[in-house]
Amino acid sequence: RIDSPGGDALASDLMWNEIRELAKVKPVVASMVDVAASGGYYMSMACDKIVAESLTLTGSIGVVTGKFNLEELNEKVGFNSERVSKGKYAELNTSSRAFKDFEHEYFKAGAQNAYESFRDKAAFSRNMDIESMEEVAQGRVWTGEDAKAKGLVDYIGGFDVAVDVAKELAGIPKEEGCRFVEIKSQQSKSPVLSFLRNSTGAMSKLLALYSVLDKLTEERVGYDAQMPSLKIKSPGSKTWDANEADVF
Repeated sequence: RIDSPGGDALASDLMWNEIRELAKVKPVVASMVDVAASGGYYMSMACDKIVAESLTLTGSIGVVTGKFNLEELNEKVGFNSERVSKGKYAELNTSSRAFKDFEHEYFKAGAQNAYESFRDKAAFSRNMDIESMEEVAQGRVWTGEDAKAKGLVDYIGGFDVAVDVAKELAGIPKEEGCRFVEIKSQQSKSPVLSFLRNSTGAMSKLLALYSVLDKLTEERVGYDAQMPSLKIKSPGSKTWDANEADVF
């Protein structure tokens, strides 16, 4: 279950490798929530199958790096530092001055190597050639629907779809029940952030409902619809009993 905009390249690569090792002994399915981009996608692509919500933000196969240059600020506030270093690139990441030309080229080459490693592993994981992956990589961000069309994810749906896919890969009959073990972070969460992080699934369902209602309106068909805490009724439609109606 992935809800992450990414992070450190090395940490992402280590998790990608561990998930691949796990996938050798049991099926592993990624279920994307609101965001599974950059390092979040890095983890996902190690799984056997990837399930995303239609509005999940994913992809972002790219690398962002840089360093602070505080040289002018230090001069303005009168701050001075002395450095003792050994080695041509020892001061590569110092914040007290800008890159020298040879440092800039070295730093740029390192970023390019990190990007190509990410892109090539994404191509390998998704059974795509590097040229095809390059067309959808380069740091581009996609919705779940777009990502499926580009071959970056396999299914559109929520946790229930991911469970069905995992059961199929594990050879468990669809009608057979499963026991779920949920592992939660011990950190306290903001109710507002929790709501925002779980909004993609709700928004996807509301958009699907809107599409159905819009189609019914075009066909001039009366309708009544009901969801928890939400009732919709078109002008002229008959009284509608939620307990007797079909759920769509």
